Amino acid sequence: MASEQKQGMGAQPQQGSSMKEGRSESSVMPDKDYNLISVLYHALQGAETYSQYIQDAKQHGDQELVSFFGEVRQEELRLAERAKQLLAQRLSGARQGQGGARASA
Repeated sequence: MASEQKQGMGAQPQQGSSMKEGRSESSVMPDKDYNLISVLYHALQGAETYSQYIQDAKQHGDQELVSFFGEVRQEELRLAERAKQLLAQRLSGARQGQGGARASA
């Protein structure tokens, strides 16, 4: 069975075998922009998660953890804001670079 799996895998082309390359081929967005959006998403998800941690710590009366999770949440929000700024700059630059062709599409 292991040899059958090897043969099946060997029949596939080596080019484009990584997930990154596979996503790039079907994506209309460059990897760098996709990665930036991913950072933004994960930072916001983290901030939301840390909000729950803060509530849990408050319920248990642990002010030290409330403070710590609050700091961590603020850092995630700071990173999310920075990612939004970078994304806005890049999207604005992409529109300007295309001479308005994107607006009509």
